[in-house]
Amino acid sequence: MTPSDRLESALRSPWIPLALLLLALSTAFVFAGDRGHFYRPAGNHNWTSFHHLVVAANLSPEYGFQRFDYRGMNLDGTVHYVPYNRFPPTGYAGMKLAMLPFGGSSSVQVYAARVFMLLFFTAAAVLAYLSLSRLVSNRWIALTATLLAFSSYYLLYYNDMTAIDGMLDLFGVMLTFHGMVVFVQEGRFRQLVVKTCIALLLGWHVLALLLPFVIIGLVNDLLRARSASATSTPPPSYYVKLKHAASALFRSRYLLLGAVALGFGLSLLTFNFTMEYVALKGETPLTELPSFQSMLKRTGADSEFNAAFAARLSWHRFLEGQFRNILRMFIPYALYGGSGPPQSPTWLSEFQGVVLGVVLSSACLVGSLFVRPRILFATLASFGFFWALPMRNSNAFHNFETIYYIGLPLVFFAVTLLLMRRMTNRDGVIAAAAVAALILFAVSSFQMSRLGHSAKATQTARDAAQDLLAIHDLTAGNLVTVLPIGGDYKSISGVAVHAVDYYLNTSLIRYAYLPAVEGGFVVMRERIDTDALLTPQNQYLFLYDRNGLEAWYRDVYRTVASTEPVARKEFDVYLIDDTVYYLKEPCERADAAGRFFLHLVLEDENYLPDHRREHGFDNRDFGFDERGVLFDGKCLAIVGIPQYDIARFRTGRISGAG
Repeated sequence: MTPSDRLESALRSPWIPLALLLLALSTAFVFAGDRGHFYRPAGNHNWTSFHHLVVAANLSPEYGFQRFDYRGMNLDGTVHYVPYNRFPPTGYAGMKLAMLPFGGSSSVQVYAARVFMLLFFTAAAVLAYLSLSRLVSNRWIALTATLLAFSSYYLLYYNDMTAIDGMLDLFGVMLTFHGMVVFVQEGRFRQLVVKTCIALLLGWHVLALLLPFVIIGLVNDLLRARSASATSTPPPSYYVKLKHAASALFRSRYLLLGAVALGFGLSLLTFNFTMEYVALKGETPLTELPSFQSMLKRTGADSEFNAAFAARLSWHRFLEGQFRNILRMFIPYALYGGSGPPQSPTWLSEFQGVVLGVVLSSACLVGSLFVRPRILFATLASFGFFWALPMRNSNAFHNFETIYYIGLPLVFFAVTLLLMRRMTNRDGVIAAAAVAALILFAVSSFQMSRLGHSAKATQTARDAAQDLLAIHDLTAGNLVTVLPIGGDYKSISGVAVHAVDYYLNTSLIRYAYLPAVEGGFVVMRERIDTDALLTPQNQYLFLYDRNGLEAWYRDVYRTVASTEPVARKEFDVYLIDDTVYYLKEPCERADAAGRFFLHLVLEDENYLPDHRREHGFDNRDFGFDERGVLFDGKCLAIVGIPQYDIARFRTGRISGAG
C-alpha cells in the first residue's frame, strides 16, 4: 500500500477524527494547573464557582437535601438557612457525588468538582462533533469546526467553572441538539423527548434551543398541510383548509415536544419553589420567595431592578456588549494576542469588534436558511439569541452565558469548510485544517492556563484557601461571625467570598458587624495583635475569640475617647501615633455606609509612592466594611498609616460631607 493509499484509508477511518478530538480536549486537563483552589482574574468564574459549590457541598440528608448557601443564627439563637433553588437539583446531586469520596479534604473536593465540569465540557464537544458529522457527512469537517468553536475564550475560560448553568447545562443543550439531528434524519422522536428531559434536569438553556426548533417545525408542518390542500381536487373550502391546518398543528410532533418540555420544566420549577417554601418554614408567600424574586429580575418583570440598572440594561449597551462577546466566540484564544481577556482581540478596536460580531452573526443566521436541513442549522445558529434577548437582565450581568452562542461558530466553521471541501474536492485540505485546529486548540488551552496564573496570584489564592481551612478546623459546629470582607461581600484576595460559606459549611455563619450574640468566633481580614487572635499563622483571613476581641475594642474605645479629636462632624476623627481612628456614638450600621476618603499630605513628597506623586498625597480610602466595627452602639474604624512625617490630612465621605 502506497503512502497516498494509507493517507486515504486514514481519512476514511471513523475513529481517527474522534481520537484526535479527544486528544485535543485532553489538553484542558493537562494544562489545568492547580485546581485545588479558584483564581481567575476576570469574569464570574470565582464567585459563581464557589456559589454553586457550597450549595452542592451542603446537600445532604442531614438537612433534608435542601439546597442552601449557608446556615446562620438569629439573635434569638434559632438557626436559619439561606436557600438557593434557582436551578434543577440534578446537577448539584451529580457534583455532590463527585465530591463525596473526598470528604476529608476541601481542596481535593474543589479539584474533583472542577474535573467533573471538565468532563461535561468534553462530552459537550463530543456531542457537537457527532451532530456535525451527521449534518455535513464528513467527520474531518466536524472535527475542525468543533475544535475551532470550542477553542474560544469563553469556552476555555469557563470550562471548569463549578456552576450548574455552565458546562452541565451546555452538555444538556448539545445532547438535545444531537437528539434533534437523529429525529430529523431518522424520525426517532422518543429519543429526542428523553434527551430533552435529561437536559432540563441539568439546566434551563435547552428551552432556548427548543423554541426555534418547535416554531420552525410547526411552520413546516403547516406549510405541508397547506400544500396538500392546494393539490386536492376539487379545491377545498376555507373552512376545510382551516380544519386541515388545525389537524396538522395538533398532530405535529413538534407541538408535542414543546408541550412535554414545557410541562416537565414547569414541574421542576414547582419542585424548586416547594423546596424553598419548606426551607423557609412556610412563612414566606410564593411571590416573596428568593427564587421567585430572582425570576422576576432576570425576566425583566421587576421594575425597581430595571430602574436601578437602567444604564447597564439599555438595549444599545446590551447589544453592543453581546456582539462584541459573540466575536470572541469565533476566534481561538491563541490568536488573540496579549495575555489578558481583552474586550476584543488586540488587533481590533472595540468598534471594529462590535461591527465584525454583527456581520458574522448575520451571516450565520441568514446562511443557515440556505443549508439543508435548514431547520437544524437555523436552530443551532439562532438559539443563543432566543435566550439572550428575553433574558437580557441575566446576560447583562453574567458574561459566561456567552457560551450559549456556541451555535454561531459551529455553523460558521462547518458551512465554510463544507464549501471549501466542495470547491477543492480534496479531503487532504480538510485534514490539514483539522490538524491546524488541533494545534490551535492545544495552544489556546495552554494560553488560558497562564491567564492570571502568575506565581504571586496563585500563591495568594492558595494561602487564602489555607487560611479558611485553618479556620474551619477550629470552628466546626460553632457560631462564626464574619465581619464584612468587601464592599458587597464579593471577593477577598482573589478568592470569592462564597469560599467562606464553602470552607466553613460545618459552622453557623453570620455576616454582621459584631452582632449581639454572646460567644463564638469572629473572622476578619484585619490582623490585630491581641490575645484574641487564634490564627497568627494566617495570611489574609484571621480568626478571633469573640469575647476577647470585644474586650480589645472596648480598651481601644476607652483610649481613643479620652483623647481630643482632631476633626469632628459626623464622626470624631483621632490621630494617635501611626493610626487614624473614626468614632461615632450612638451609631447604627446605616451611619457607617459608603466610602470614606483619607488623603495624607507629606512633609516631603519624595516619600510618596511613584503612582501618587502626580496627585501630591497618599491615598488611604476605606469603607467601614473593611476597617470598621459596630459594637455596643458605637462605630469604630481603625486605619493604619505609613510611618512618615505628615503635614496634614484630609478626610470625609466620598459621597457627602465627612
